[in-house]
Amino acid sequence: MTVDPVTKQSASHIRPSSWADGLRGIAALFVVASHTCLSFATYLIPPSFAETGKSILFQRPFFRLVIQGQAWVAIFLVLLGFVNALKPLQLARRGATADALAALSTGAFRRKWRLVFPAALMTFLAWLACQLGVFQLGRRVDAYWLRATSPQRSLSLSAAVVDLIRELLGTWMWGENAYDQPQWALLPLFRGSLYVFMTLLALVNTTPVFRLCAQMVLYSYSWATLDGTVGTNIFAGMILAELSFYNLTALQPRTIFRIIPYGLVTLGLYICSYPDQYADQTAWSSQLASLAETIFPKDANVSRYYASLGAQMICLGVMLSPLMRRMLSHPMLLWLGSVSFPLYLVHGPLMRSVLVYLVYLPMSFGFEPALKADGTPDPESYIPAPSPFRLGVILMMFFAFLLYVVQQWTKHIEPKMGALTARFERFSRSWGKNAAWTSKEKDEVLPIASIRELTK
Repeated sequence: MTVDPVTKQSASHIRPSSWADGLRGIAALFVVASHTCLSFATYLIPPSFAETGKSILFQRPFFRLVIQGQAWVAIFLVLLGFVNALKPLQLARRGATADALAALSTGAFRRKWRLVFPAALMTFLAWLACQLGVFQLGRRVDAYWLRATSPQRSLSLSAAVVDLIRELLGTWMWGENAYDQPQWALLPLFRGSLYVFMTLLALVNTTPVFRLCAQMVLYSYSWATLDGTVGTNIFAGMILAELSFYNLTALQPRTIFRIIPYGLVTLGLYICSYPDQYADQTAWSSQLASLAETIFPKDANVSRYYASLGAQMICLGVMLSPLMRRMLSHPMLLWLGSVSFPLYLVHGPLMRSVLVYLVYLPMSFGFEPALKADGTPDPESYIPAPSPFRLGVILMMFFAFLLYVVQQWTKHIEPKMGALTARFERFSRSWGKNAAWTSKEKDEVLPIASIRELTK
């Protein structure tokens, strides 16, 4: 029997977890869309116009997901817990505990540095662009997110070096990076991968049922202790990974089971639409705000809890639906998933440089800021945006350019980051291996009995 090479190639890329790659690609694209809306359509932030009480289409549930960036970051975290737990869990269920521990250790080490090295490179490039004055125009434009995230140049070379070091460390210490603001999400991702490693390290020798119950307890603990952004999403992803090894379709009547996944996804998208601000302006968001007082712990960040809960429902619904899994495993979405991390990294600096110049440079010629009453220039007077039609054309051109840059990053930069990670891994296994202080003669080793006596 002959096999169509295109079909064969497509099938070779489809794995049981391929849907997660497709969903991750969609999430990355919507993060870019949210930052675009925060730049040019800030009126979408509230669910309605306070003056009239009316809402336009993209202020309403489902459609307003184009500006709900935190919901898509929550999906990143759920998928992180799901994907990172799959292989160790599969090996543990087969009884290959040693292999599961080895896969867990190797994966935990590599994934950390596959985050750190590309993020550091992007921070350095953005820092260099900032010191060269590339972002200065962005500080004068009438686009909120672009203006708010365009950093100021350092006062001197020594100050610039200090600023670079501070932002490189700040990404991983307090989740802030002035040169690439979206990198705030890398700290939750880093913490989440540690959660996966520590949890599976403790539970790899337990039964699947015990492991599942323990993950549910950890999820409940995270929920109650206000860890709604990282803990609940990571443990929800791990629970999904555990459940993926069960035949869940046998638990309910077939006709009902076909409906449940779509209901979960629909409800999840609705919940993710909850606005970060001005929830009292519309009936649907006010209802969700009232419900939050009952279901969320006291002092919870309601918008982040709803974003996390909705993301978990979406991922569960997709995992339960063979049709949605196949749809998300489309080659185009798989490609988008393969470039999702570079897309997340590079879109911010490119928006503050290339997009700003495309949109605002022609408008800056001849622009004079308004004057205050005392005759001095008004610092709140910004370069205006062009007409909606022209802006739309420029945005389409920019997105095509962005995807091209992302593809080139994936082709040329990502392999170098992988090679750098591999070299660092080899270094970690060999550094100090032959040092004299690392070895002892057998008769010099402190006996176990002596250790017990010392601890009494």
